[in-house]
Amino acid sequence: MKNHENKIKSFMDNLSAKRKEKEKNSKKSEYIGAIVVNVILLYIFNNLLVWHVYFITNTFNEVLGLINLAIIVTIIGNIIFLMFNPGWFRHIVKIILNIFAFTAVYSIYSVFPFNFSSFLIDWSATIALIFIMVGIAVATIFELFLLIINILTRFKFIKG
Repeated sequence: MKNHENKIKSFMDNLSAKRKEKEKNSKKSEYIGAIVVNVILLYIFNNLLVWHVYFITNTFNEVLGLINLAIIVTIIGNIIFLMFNPGWFRHIVKIILNIFAFTAVYSIYSVFPFNFSSFLIDWSATIALIFIMVGIAVATIFELFLLIINILTRFKFIKG
């Protein structure tokens, strides 16, 4: 009976190890995907005025620096995640990335470098930017909560 229990435990441990390896590889592909998408976004944002997109005004130049900074910081963050990715560290970096993203979106909201030639579309875009900022703020609070839980669990203040 003991041998049978050992085989089951060994089988379960093996499954758990395979699941963890699969999750690790999955996360790495997510980070690589995020890097690729952000490089593409960097290219697009830096060419919108050159492409003469009809609803982008010249005031877009005022926010482009913050947009670029947020994207570059996100790329760097994902490169770091490929090399070093413990939970507590990931939460701290995500909080920092969210702060940069919020700043970029807030600058877009403040300058509003768009002219859609329609009050309804302009108003909808403004509301969308507000929702994005609220979403980023909620995500930041959630990451802070996860960081606190991770630290408390790590130092055995709560069971995890």
